[in-house]
Amino acid sequence: MSNRTTEMSQMRNGNNTTEKTPFETEVIILNQCRKLNGQIFIQRDYSKGLDVQFETEYPARLTEKVPRDVWESTITNINTIFSEAEAITTRSIFETVFGCMTCYASYLFLKSRYTAKLEKLQRVLDVENERIYHPVGFHIRNPMERGLRVLEIAHLMRQGETPRDEPEIQEPSRPSRTI
Repeated sequence: MSNRTTEMSQMRNGNNTTEKTPFETEVIILNQCRKLNGQIFIQRDYSKGLDVQFETEYPARLTEKVPRDVWESTITNINTIFSEAEAITTRSIFETVFGCMTCYASYLFLKSRYTAKLEKLQRVLDVENERIYHPVGFHIRNPMERGLRVLEIAHLMRQGETPRDEPEIQEPSRPSRTI
């Protein structure tokens, strides 16, 4: 096999060791997130009922990587988007009644307010990840991917890096909640 063919094969497989790219332009493959001790799960906050809200408690694993105020701003933005999406307004009532009257065929042509807010959430997460979390090696996944049960923050691997055990950082203990 020629040297050029081997080089092309390595580039396709992400093993090009001859050319290093700066971190800012590095390709991050999201399906290669660390599996062992690499994920942070932010639980739902049920203290105000069943509305979709996530805890604002600062995860210990983000210490020294993401400032606390930036983290709180991110969570507040996410919680605000869900509050707006679930608010009962004249428009949401009209959408529901109109959808029911048309056997929900209207949703084939019209975008619901809830769907629009979920798309806004995805755009906000994309911007936050690109601007804040990817440069420090984290990725916030859309909570819809986990059925709105948790907000997952994945620890990203660089190209060529392999998953490894890391010392478990103990999160502060919380009292158990009863609903």
